[in-house]
Amino acid sequence: MNNYDKDLLYDLHNYCANIDTREIFLHNHYGANDEDNPGVEYKMSNTFLKNMRALDIKSDKPITIHMQSVGGEWSDGMAIYDAISMSRSFVTIIAYGQAESMSSIIFQAADLRLITPNTYFMSHYGSSAAVGEYLTVQNLAKYEKHICDVMIDIYAKSCVQGPYFQEKYGKNPDTEKVKTYLTRKLKSGDWYINSQEAVHYGFADRVLEDWQKLN
Repeated sequence: MNNYDKDLLYDLHNYCANIDTREIFLHNHYGANDEDNPGVEYKMSNTFLKNMRALDIKSDKPITIHMQSVGGEWSDGMAIYDAISMSRSFVTIIAYGQAESMSSIIFQAADLRLITPNTYFMSHYGSSAAVGEYLTVQNLAKYEKHICDVMIDIYAKSCVQGPYFQEKYGKNPDTEKVKTYLTRKLKSGDWYINSQEAVHYGFADRVLEDWQKLN
């Protein structure tokens, strides 16, 4: 193995990015003492923000994000979502394995959303952290309601472009009708769909089955 290949592998494994190919690998940190997958959290988001800014500063050429995540914290996930949304570069996200919970929301920030054939998509209302003094719990509950509304807004913005809702509500679906449908669906619990269904509902743009067809 030559020095270039060694440097490439070092960057991919230690920095989760490749400056030359403009690729970022969005996944959890791992080590000998990690027993559970923490999902989206501050270490992931901080590493991603640095990598995203580095590529965005260097040029405005397209960026590809390889995402494999079980989801996680809302605030850390939205930091990633906003960084992608504000990028001056065209951003493609490829989802591997699962796009669920917070990672399914991050996925919607991309200009092009690709999902691999055996990846599943899962959306739901997240768990509550409301514990403690009564008034504090009341305030947190109000904010968590706001979070749910933002999530539905993000999903609906994508879903109005999906074949399912265009067939159901017409070529230009009413966003409020889409929101009502999604809200009702998520009230039934975790919503699991396969990669083809994710495209049909508008959560993804297409299934990526061949690296040669990435672009």
